[in-house]
Amino acid sequence: MESWSLSKHKLILLILLVFMVEQLQGVCIEDERKALLEIKASLHQLPYRFDVSKLLTTWVDHEITQGDCCNWERIRCDSANEYVTDISLSNLFLRDELSYWRDNGVQWSLNFSPFLRFKELRSLDLSWNFIDDTIVSTGLDRLSSLNKLEILNLSTNNIETNIFPLLGPLTSLRTLDLSSFNGYQYSPTYGTLFIFLTS
Repeated sequence: MESWSLSKHKLILLILLVFMVEQLQGVCIEDERKALLEIKASLHQLPYRFDVSKLLTTWVDHEITQGDCCNWERIRCDSANEYVTDISLSNLFLRDELSYWRDNGVQWSLNFSPFLRFKELRSLDLSWNFIDDTIVSTGLDRLSSLNKLEILNLSTNNIETNIFPLLGPLTSLRTLDLSSFNGYQYSPTYGTLFIFLTS
């Protein structure tokens, strides 16, 4: 009986040790994890027709583990320092939902300010989401603070504001996709624009 009790304590200690080691390695940056959860929360502003519970299902806030955002879908981190380097939120919705958006003028009022917290971000894809002009007034004007951003895809969205002055200071940008920029309509301001920038 005594040996079972001793074995039980050793097992508990081993489990605690494994848990502590997991906590120390492979965990994303806390501020970036919170920013991703804010981005996911913004989906709840969409009309009831959209079942947002099926979107970004791995983006969860676990009370114990805090959730390692480097293992979340559509996210890539630098293996050396665990900073988020790639966010791909392209085409979050089903084709019939996108048709509904187009036909009924539904738009995603995305607050851009959480994206400014990803200091190592190299690639950001927000295409095919019918994002509206809210993105401009909530932080896109401070995009230049992401001085490592090389790829930005904003294609097939409903941003009607001229964003070129906001992108000018972003000297690290190498690829910019603004194709079908105003939803399915041809935008005379932008037309179809896909730019490869060189240093």
